[in-house]
Amino acid sequence: MLIFCSLLITLGATAQSKLGSQTTKIAKDSTLIKIHDLLEDVDFRIHGLDRYKLYPTENIYNFLQLDTSTGKIDVVQWSLDDGKEGSVTLNDEDLSLDTGCGTFELYPTKNMYQFILLDKVTGRKWHVQWGFEASKRWIKRIY
Repeated sequence: MLIFCSLLITLGATAQSKLGSQTTKIAKDSTLIKIHDLLEDVDFRIHGLDRYKLYPTENIYNFLQLDTSTGKIDVVQWSLDDGKEGSVTLNDEDLSLDTGCGTFELYPTKNMYQFILLDKVTGRKWHVQWGFEASKRWIKRIY
């Protein structure tokens, strides 16, 4: 009987120890998930809110929309007349080199159709021209 009681106590302690370690593991996993979710939220708030920027041109109906993460640019036209609003892609190439969100910025020049695109992390630059005709929209690297 004494051996049986000892065996029950030992089994109970082992089971409680395993249950306690599983509870601890679940708590750690839950904490890691919460930390991961928090970091993703912080990353979105830091980078995601400024991912796209609109730059006015001297033409009151047109803006340049820049994806600050990739360097991609669209020409956006607004209008009070139906059917005259829309956007066209100026540059659909990802220029980022995975440098992160918010690294690109557009700077106007004295020519209303010309901008300079700058990667603020690497210092790389592009000459950007926007226009209404496809042949007038282009981007080329400045070396």
